[in-house]
Amino acid sequence: MIPTHVVLLGAASHESVSCVTANFQAFVTDLSHEDLDVEENLQEMVELIFKRAVKKPESAAVFAELCQHLSEVEFQSLSDWSASVSFRSLLVKHCQAEFMKNLDKEGIRQESWSCLKPVQDVRVTDRLREEQQNTKPSGRFLNMLRFIGQLFLSKVLAEKSMHCCIRRLLQKGDGPSLEGLCQLLQMIQQDLEVVTEKELMDTYYNQLDHIAEKGKRAPRLSLLLRETVDARKMAYSTPH
Repeated sequence: MIPTHVVLLGAASHESVSCVTANFQAFVTDLSHEDLDVEENLQEMVELIFKRAVKKPESAAVFAELCQHLSEVEFQSLSDWSASVSFRSLLVKHCQAEFMKNLDKEGIRQESWSCLKPVQDVRVTDRLREEQQNTKPSGRFLNMLRFIGQLFLSKVLAEKSMHCCIRRLLQKGDGPSLEGLCQLLQMIQQDLEVVTEKELMDTYYNQLDHIAEKGKRAPRLSLLLRETVDARKMAYSTPH
């Protein structure tokens, strides 16, 4: 039997989200009495919280706090008595899978149209490549990154997960990846700086600075890159 509050989170209505946000403490208290000691129920809870948070980005912080409360849920696996199952481990795996799936989708969404027929003209090829580099990301992609960032701020995801996301986004380096990276860094930069060596953070921002200066990006994206780099410089120059 699926727990009552899994059904609630799975509901598509606005009222279901309002119930969580407006009555958070009562929701968490009631949730603690639900049957979450079965792996299938716990996995269902992880997937539906993630889905709700991505669909309602304005409530991402609330869902991240909910995940923080559920992070202590852990029990012995029924399929492997030498292992344990926890909400946190299932959530980390789900975040990793969703991140890679959506990152790949962004590429397919941009590239599929360019594969419809061979392009012989080098100028056309260059134009298509430039368009791909400056394409805007999907709303779902940005919402997903926003929730992942909130999970880090709520201390549900570790800094290792953030570095993995940052490196993947920099490595891909197209328009959606860079715009998503800027959003993520603007959210988590101050908290990530506390637990990361300055030299590593410098490396990330130096790459963004170089792309903004030399990357031949659209003015909108170049401005966003510049704002992200300048925001860190401002944070360092402000007296504490």
